[in-house]
Amino acid sequence: MGDMRRTHANKDFTVLALVAALAACVLVLAAGEALAQSAAPVRKPVFAGSFYPADKVSLQTLVDGYLKDAQRVGDAPPGVFAVIAPHAGYVYSGKTAAFSYNAARRKGITTVILLGSSHRSSFKGIALYPSGSWETPLGKVSVDTAMGRKMASLCGAVKNNPGAFDEEHSLEVQLPFIQRTLEGFKIVPLLTGMVERQDVKALSGALVTVLTQHRGKVLLVVSSDMSHYHPYNEAVSMDSSTLRLVAGLDAAGLIDGLAKKENELCGATAVAASMMAAAKLGAQAQVLHYTNSGDTAGDRTRVVGYGSVAFWQPDGKASSPLAAAEKKRLLAVARKTLEEYVSSKTVPDIDVREPRLLERRGVFVTLTIHRQLRGCIGYIKPVAPLYRSVVEMTVAASSRDMRFPPVTKGELKDITIEISVMSPLKLITSVDEIKVGTHGLYIVKGGNTGLLLPQVATQYKWGREEFLQNTCAKAGLPENAWKDRETKVYVFSAQVFSE
Repeated sequence: MGDMRRTHANKDFTVLALVAALAACVLVLAAGEALAQSAAPVRKPVFAGSFYPADKVSLQTLVDGYLKDAQRVGDAPPGVFAVIAPHAGYVYSGKTAAFSYNAARRKGITTVILLGSSHRSSFKGIALYPSGSWETPLGKVSVDTAMGRKMASLCGAVKNNPGAFDEEHSLEVQLPFIQRTLEGFKIVPLLTGMVERQDVKALSGALVTVLTQHRGKVLLVVSSDMSHYHPYNEAVSMDSSTLRLVAGLDAAGLIDGLAKKENELCGATAVAASMMAAAKLGAQAQVLHYTNSGDTAGDRTRVVGYGSVAFWQPDGKASSPLAAAEKKRLLAVARKTLEEYVSSKTVPDIDVREPRLLERRGVFVTLTIHRQLRGCIGYIKPVAPLYRSVVEMTVAASSRDMRFPPVTKGELKDITIEISVMSPLKLITSVDEIKVGTHGLYIVKGGNTGLLLPQVATQYKWGREEFLQNTCAKAGLPENAWKDRETKVYVFSAQVFSE
């Protein structure tokens, strides 16, 4: 640095020299950064012009149209941190994919983890696209290198393997939708290859860590289609079973069903890992939309299924019981819906602004005539604002309960409406936890499910074991199926009120 006895002139010269040197360094660094950026790999779009339009304006118009058509106010729960979206050509699956991205649309997301299963490249473990950017007709999206490294450090199966993505469509087709719904984000592309069960568990653990540490800033997009090349009705039945397992976060049941070929998902590994992660986070899942190529392309002899699912975390606040005025309001909503739908097959446009009637709650609507059941259908989980669920389930109970014919105009004056607002489901480890008269039961085994409301056990004066047996029977299972290790038993409470 020089001697303290140097003249002021010398000091000034030294300062000037240092500034010049620093400026030169900055220029060198800037030049180096520019060179590095120019040298960073850019994955060019491979499926533009086949799976989706290659023209920017046409692509933007198409995606925006799908998103607009999929907008249903109140359908998407808040706090969505992950979605499952299909990956076929847009003409086949774009309609369903749009529901996923409308649900995930929010500000503050900085990183999107794209997780799919490889269709064309064979490799062991999980491939990571480590750096650079991906391009679509809508522009470039940068890879989040730091987050990719973090995923690799948390899950040993994640390895740099950019070549695995060269001819892979499952992640590329997601990008235009993300580009039209989010801003200022980077991506972490991941593809599963041949993996062991422990790798799936490790991947789910890594996702839990990242989603927890970066809550609200990371979105997980899981790319998967459903059943392939079955006749229409067979595909719908199989896919419905699969979606029930996904919505129930029953990863073990899904894996078992896949092994038995009772369920199909081309992104099975990615979906299973996301379900495990969601379960560890105490999250819930909601099916937003389902269709298949028979609905969108016309040929129903060999179809491919497409599902849209959102994973979300409840805010942890327990919903308090409804007040008398709120109960009265819901019953009025149900009555108006019932009379209008039965009379004209239209659903009334009802304006509800009471805050607690806008909360998402599971609910069942029961119709009786002279105390005899006339229809009962509900949502087990909170999938929509309470008043909307009441509207939808009133329509369903009056027209879609397969045990009864549709309600007629002549029956309206004799029908009594009962509403059961449900608490969240709780998985129990011992049947001793069941409180008859307080708890309802929901039993799941494989693709079979059965539910009985708390008041049913009281009505028939059942004990605990009789309640379990009858719930199993409702699920189409042997009466003692509740004793099987594979059977899951959930309890819930309900606030029940009627006209």
